[in-house]
Amino acid sequence: MRGKTKARVVGRISWNPRGYAFVDARGLDEGVFVPLEAMNGALPGDLVEVAAWHDRKGLRGKVISIVERTKLSVTGRYVRHREYGVLEPLQPMPYPIVIPLGFEGDASHNDMVSVMVMPPRSAQKVSALTARVERSLDVPAGAGEDLRYVTAKYGLSWRFPEEVEEEAARAARMDMACELGRRKDLRERVLFTIDGVNAKDFDDAVGIEKLQDGTFLLTVAIADVAHAVRPGTALDREARERSFSVYFPEIAIPMLPEALSNGAMSLKPGLDRLAMAVEIVIGPRGRVISSRVFEAVIRSAARLTYEEVGPFLEGTPDAKGYSPVVASGLKDLHRLSMHLMERRKKQGSLDFDIAKVQIEANAVGEVASIGRIRHGPAERLIEEAMLLANRTVCTYLLKHHMPVLFRVHEPPRQRDLLDLLETLAEIGFSSSLLAGLKKAASSGEHIHEALQAIADACRGRPLEHFVNMHILRSLQRARYSSEDLGHFGLAFTGYLHFTSPIRRYPDLVVHRLVKQALTSGGFSVKERERFQKYLKKLAPEVSDREELTDTAMMEALKIKTAAYMVSHLGDEFDAVVTSVKPYGMFVEVMDPPVDGLMRGDGAVGMPARGGRKSRSPRRAIGQTVRVKLVRADRTNGQLDFVPV
Repeated sequence: MRGKTKARVVGRISWNPRGYAFVDARGLDEGVFVPLEAMNGALPGDLVEVAAWHDRKGLRGKVISIVERTKLSVTGRYVRHREYGVLEPLQPMPYPIVIPLGFEGDASHNDMVSVMVMPPRSAQKVSALTARVERSLDVPAGAGEDLRYVTAKYGLSWRFPEEVEEEAARAARMDMACELGRRKDLRERVLFTIDGVNAKDFDDAVGIEKLQDGTFLLTVAIADVAHAVRPGTALDREARERSFSVYFPEIAIPMLPEALSNGAMSLKPGLDRLAMAVEIVIGPRGRVISSRVFEAVIRSAARLTYEEVGPFLEGTPDAKGYSPVVASGLKDLHRLSMHLMERRKKQGSLDFDIAKVQIEANAVGEVASIGRIRHGPAERLIEEAMLLANRTVCTYLLKHHMPVLFRVHEPPRQRDLLDLLETLAEIGFSSSLLAGLKKAASSGEHIHEALQAIADACRGRPLEHFVNMHILRSLQRARYSSEDLGHFGLAFTGYLHFTSPIRRYPDLVVHRLVKQALTSGGFSVKERERFQKYLKKLAPEVSDREELTDTAMMEALKIKTAAYMVSHLGDEFDAVVTSVKPYGMFVEVMDPPVDGLMRGDGAVGMPARGGRKSRSPRRAIGQTVRVKLVRADRTNGQLDFVPV
């Protein structure tokens, strides 16, 4: 495609605040630039057909037709005028947004609201958009201005409708005596929770017992949220709409009201709680011998934290001590988790540790420190127990011919593997090591082995984090599905989410399926077909909601990070080039763990004065550079660096 030669492409349109749009189309290396006058009524997120051509400035185009309208939700401030209202959006929009009288819902002047934009009736000469208020948004007094912005932008609500709060309060008042009469009593069994130090919603407890024949009885008890949240209620509808709890650095937006999430459902120590229990008999080397699932009543013996259990398992001299029975259980669980992990790896499960960024906020929401945390023995212990419980429940449902809401992770696409291959070659990986990945990319076989070999080759080396991040980016995003498409990363078939029903709606749905199998033995043919249709509709809905909440949490983290880095303007850092774009290079600073865009003359692979380049842009990826921080935008989290 050169000069005025036009080609028709299809892709999603995204809006730029400077007054134009881009369309990302499959098969094109760059986005198609679309000026405002050529959008023809297209809105951000629409799937559009574009006539595209090259000119001296790059790839340009105009919208020919709108293939699929998106449901465009926009957040901002509602401003009431005499005869109408307008929205002052938080995100840039190509047209003004008008809210006619009668479309404002319960919103008052200056309220933060979420609105649903109505598609223009005509694609020609669009001058303004019409919208209807979906809900008013509020934030707790303790949230900083940055979180006010993020929650409003993504339409997250801190407040529950009054009807939902009332239902939650009634559900929290449980007849424990009645439940004790029909459930298995596990209150004498030593179970304990292990969570982060700031956690309040404890939805899983674990325990282990060594049996006379040398095997182990692993118990995983999960809060029985399905007992309290019944299908079709206002509480259930609200939980489905939210789908996930949202965790910000200093505060959380729960999926369920606190009367349940931090109250009656939370497995707090010393209190009787309803649970769904999974018992698994495991051999000393991690082989599963038998299992069963049932309703139970439990009483957690202790509330433990990763921050304390980790040093205890590692034998740190000043580690916190535990009672003999808890200490013995932790050690047995640790040994068993190592065996379970090794069995997973032998079956092809990927094992590379991505250190997560963690920030510590003070009482007023300001960032006090930023660091990276890795999975320690305490986190791995719980991870292995939950993975096994999830697989066990999936097997149980399939055995009873139940429909299943699977957690799936499809294999990486060939083009993503080839991009990874190119990146690794540019940073100097040996051809012999990359040969396996090249063969896997072309054949679609032995991809696990090829990726794991690369991760193992970098373990403990300076570029370990960089390489692991690029491996992660080559993988597809995990999602929910009504079909068993397998889980590539774990090398599982038949996998689901069961262990976090307080904070994930898919887990709550799975609990209901388990209860159906336990009480009725399964569904009739018609019931199964009806529920399968329900899961087919639900799966993409919760997958999209998960992506939205993840994006909101990431944006909040970036904004918090930028605010922290304001005090480091002018400071110099060592960084690694992670990607190269026409407008600059993205770099990742090693300490503190932040990333941003590097602009300026003389950078490796960037245009220097006179239009020459110091080196090939592709060869810059993976290189260490010295950079200086020149801008930290507290509104969008963007950090800008220049080379030193």
